[in-house]
Amino acid sequence: MVIVDAHTHVGNFRNDFAPIHALAERLNYDKFAVLSLQCAGRLLQNLTCALCKAMRPKTTYAFGGLDYLTGRDFASQAAMMREMGFDGIKMLEGKPTTRRLLGNALDDPMYDGFFSYLEETGFPVLLHIVDPPEFWDKDKVPDWAEERGWYYGENDVPYGQYYEEIERMLNKHPKLKAIFAHFYFLSGEPDKAQKFLDDHPSVSIDITAGIEMYENFSKDPKFWREFFIKNSDRIIFGTDSSDSDPDDGEPADSKVDLSGYAGMEIDFVRFDKDLEIYDKKLHGLGLPDDVLQKIFAENYYGYAGREPKKLNAAAITNEAEFLRGFMKKEKDVNDLEYIAERLKKIL
Repeated sequence: MVIVDAHTHVGNFRNDFAPIHALAERLNYDKFAVLSLQCAGRLLQNLTCALCKAMRPKTTYAFGGLDYLTGRDFASQAAMMREMGFDGIKMLEGKPTTRRLLGNALDDPMYDGFFSYLEETGFPVLLHIVDPPEFWDKDKVPDWAEERGWYYGENDVPYGQYYEEIERMLNKHPKLKAIFAHFYFLSGEPDKAQKFLDDHPSVSIDITAGIEMYENFSKDPKFWREFFIKNSDRIIFGTDSSDSDPDDGEPADSKVDLSGYAGMEIDFVRFDKDLEIYDKKLHGLGLPDDVLQKIFAENYYGYAGREPKKLNAAAITNEAEFLRGFMKKEKDVNDLEYIAERLKKIL
């Protein structure tokens, strides 16, 4: 069985991304994708992802991210990332904590040229939109989520507004090749999930946990097994695994425990049996092999290609030189120099 993990994060470049590579080997991944979180103000994330891809170019996809600090328009940034050899774009802009930081609606006209460029070129985008609905309810939000700042109160964008914005955005860009992370947080509303897929034939959803998603699936495995089979062309495997240390300033929405969720997520779709992860009791779906192969690899290939794109050394060097002028801290300068030198040697 070919397995592509379409949703991982990296930052541990001084350790050659050893944890994420060890995960890929342990779980017999054929390929995996690293997704940039550049939009959160971390200007080295795209180059970090490029370095991870450069180390294993045959098996690593990389999705870049937009920056909001250098003054470049978004469509030109997308073109620049294509030229560098990225395989797509990751947007964390729809996560409520990022929304607090940036303040931009996803259907804001400021993004029109950007989404039009993606639509016209077929360059894929993977979007994190909203969070679990219970994060808007003080009585239901889990303690661990509230501790991470993921309780959203009256000063935050309402839960339903995110879906309204995406509907308007997709109506403007109906051919956008988009993957919506975390099952679009609709595992508790299967009718809405089905309608979303029916209304927007160019989009897919990934099954990256959110553990609440797997709890919802486990409440009615028979129903969800049929849902997955019916929509087998529209579901993509991912884990959100990360090589980041929780104390190094990396965003808290990246999983750090590489021994837990990732293996469970594979077993969940493969086996019709009880599963346990931490304190959660789940029950897997036991999907047919032909459906599994679509979810594990084929559907993703339809967005990013069967092979990762080749990196462009000259374009990457130009981007590193450009970013040098925006490094304000000595650590950032040193990190940029380290990453740029590693890329120069490899490419």
